[in-house]
Formats: sequence, C-alpha cells, structure tokens
Amino acid sequence: MRRHGARVQRGFTLAEMLVAIVVLILFMGVAFAALLPVISFLSPAQAKINTQQNAVPLLYKLQREVRQSDTRAIYYYVSPSANPLPASLTDVTTFAVATAKTGASGDSCFPGGDYTTAPGSGQPLWQGFEVFMLQNAALKCVYEKLAKPETDPNWPSSAEAATAITAGLAVTNPAVFGNAVLDIKLKQDTTALVTDFQVKAVSTVNGRSNATTYTADILTRD
Repeated sequence: MRRHGARVQRGFTLAEMLVAIVVLILFMGVAFAALLPVISFLSPAQAKINTQQNAVPLLYKLQREVRQSDTRAIYYYVSPSANPLPASLTDVTTFAVATAKTGASGDSCFPGGDYTTAPGSGQPLWQGFEVFMLQNAALKCVYEKLAKPETDPNWPSSAEAATAITAGLAVTNPAVFGNAVLDIKLKQDTTALVTDFQVKAVSTVNGRSNATTYTADILTRD
C-alpha cells in the first residue's frame, strides 16, 4: 500500500515581503509624481471658477441697478463729500446710485421695491439712493430715501448723495450685494451716458488663490 506524503505549504519569506513593499512604494512614488501637476492645477483652476461665480452675478446685479439710473446721478464718496464719477477709472470704496425704486431707509438694495415713473412723462421719479460700500472683501448695499422725490430733467444732487452715504455707512450689518470683492474702479462717460465698472474678485482653494479683474460698460438712462 502506497502512502502519499502530506503537502507542505510555503509562506513568503521576509526578503520577498520587503522586495514587494519596496516595489509598491516605488510604484506609488511614480504615480504621485505623474499626478502632482494635475493636482497642482486643480486648486487654482477651481479658484478661477469661483472668482467667476462671484464676479459675474455681481456685475449682472450692478447692471440691473445702474441701467435704471443716470450716470450723472452716480456719485463716489471722498469724506465728507460725494463727487460725480471721474472720466478715468478710479478706485472707490463707497458710491451711491440714484434710483427710482421705492423702499425704506436701511433696506437691502436687491431686489428692492417698485420702480416709479413721473405721471405723463415716463421719466424716472427718483426716490432715493442705493449706497454701495466695499467692506471686508464684500460689496454691501443699503437703500436710503430722499427727503423728497425728484423728477427728470433734474436728478438727485451730490449733497443729497453725501447725506444718503452718511446714513448708509451708519447702518449696522448692511446687506451683502456681492462676495469676495477685492477692488472696484469706476468712471463715467457723460456724453454716451455710460458707466464703466472694473471689479477684481478673489477666491482661495487649498491655499491657492486667484484674483481676476472683470469689466462691464453699462449704458444708463438718458
């Protein structure tokens, strides 16, 4: 009677395991080196996308407000006075846009109340100012009523704008109009009735920042 010997199962030796670990580490190192440029690209690319998501809606909202106004009734603030917009792009932190929308002082600018026109003429019946303030990388805005509505061909004066801006700056926790805004520049062309905006938006993703400048030329009412 033949007797079969029992099979002996052999495990991995320590040397074999060490070789396998070294090979795995080398493979992972090569894979990481290949993926590193892609990973490095993703964060700034996402930051760029985020700046667009912040700046583009902000410019659309500004267009909505400014197109209903008059470039001659938009003033920027240099304490203690409000001044007509300059003819060349100028850094501003606070500016006021005359509006025919209704509302209560201290209200949020967007979406705002009803737009009003003077009976018979269809021209704006100016009700107040939207006061924009760049604070802590956010553009904030509050509505401030005029003491008395005004009708074209007149529009609210720089003195009235200064009064509105002073009141707007005193508002606690003004409503945010747009986020992640580093800088705003404005200028006017009174002949063409165009207001130019240059907005710099910023975003940071995984420590990688992107700051991009966006422009809009907005035609106002005549």
